[in-house]
Amino acid sequence: MTMMINIPDRVLLIKVSKMCGDDGPIGTSMVFFDLTDITTSPRKEAGEEGKPRLLFKLPVYKNNRVVLVNLNDVVHFKAEGHYTNVYTENEQFLCNLSLSDLETRLDSLQYVRVHRSHMINIRFACAFEKVEDQCAIIMKTKDETRIPVSRSNAQKLKSMLGLS
Repeated sequence: MTMMINIPDRVLLIKVSKMCGDDGPIGTSMVFFDLTDITTSPRKEAGEEGKPRLLFKLPVYKNNRVVLVNLNDVVHFKAEGHYTNVYTENEQFLCNLSLSDLETRLDSLQYVRVHRSHMINIRFACAFEKVEDQCAIIMKTKDETRIPVSRSNAQKLKSMLGLS
């Protein structure tokens, strides 16, 4: 069994295995891996010393394995309770970090919270649309994924895109 634990300044992977002898199970082995240095970097800006480390690789689950996804490949995130679905152009993953945790640990100039349940990688934004009172951002994917934009975030996003 494999489990990942994210605490404010560490990313830990725990692997538990059954130990067997000639007569069957004889014990359990637990191994801890510290993934912090291969998934995060310390903050360098003044006044950010107390904040969690910035992620540059995202530990996610896929087929009972922990995979490290390059953040530049992530198109968008969608909240799923206390977890987050992570979408790249070709795949979907489950991350045990909440959308709020990700928002504090990602570069705010590249990853933008556009809705209570959605955050996008602005590099993949290809269109902005407004139909009546509803705004959406279209992402550069095979099926042109449409992400809702809340009214409270619409002006900030328009400004980032140079639309206002």
